Amino acid sequence: MFFNKDSKINKNSVYTALQSTFIFWGVTLLINALFEMAQNKPLVSNSFVILFSGLAIFFLTEQIANYFNNRKK
Repeated sequence: MFFNKDSKINKNSVYTALQSTFIFWGVTLLINALFEMAQNKPLVSNSFVILFSGLAIFFLTEQIANYFNNRKK
């Protein structure tokens, strides 16, 4: 019921969103670790903020990529 295949999914948009989210999380965690080493406290102390920011970036990037991919056609 929840895992039905959706034929309307644009795989290129999802791939772009996955890449941008992975890059965001990697850069954020790297900066957070470097800041913690230098200042002895993390820049972002709550991991849920990083998680939900990444999820928001994923969905926004997917919507933007869908817009540009559909505009090409």
